[in-house]
Amino acid sequence: MNKWDRIFSLLALVAGLGIIVLIITDNNKNNYLKKTGAKTTATVVRTLVVFNKTKSRTHDSFKDKSIYGIYQFKATNGQTYEVQATTSGAHIGEKTIIYYDPANPQLTYYLDSDAYGFFLGLGIGSIMIILGVVFYKKASR
Repeated sequence: MNKWDRIFSLLALVAGLGIIVLIITDNNKNNYLKKTGAKTTATVVRTLVVFNKTKSRTHDSFKDKSIYGIYQFKATNGQTYEVQATTSGAHIGEKTIIYYDPANPQLTYYLDSDAYGFFLGLGIGSIMIILGVVFYKKASR
């Protein structure tokens, strides 16, 4: 078996496991916040588009910009807060459930619309593990 094939397959396995561990840890943190935090409805009040110009390309592409939804919600203390979240398509007036820490509403929050990230992370991590196993078996023949 080629030494580099073995290294590549082990790196794919480690990366896949790392992604899955990180995504499960983040999901556990979000689930804890959903159980212990306050729940309310947040509304998109505006969107923010940030253009990231790169020096290596002269043309614009989708990767050159980040879109953020600015969500507004009223906390249990009566104050109104705004939080920023990366989004692929938040529309002004759109509503979503938000869970937040009443002691620190602006810094510790979870938007229910962010749930797809968990499944995306599990999928990518699983694919990396499968590729690592396949390459390891192929290289050991």
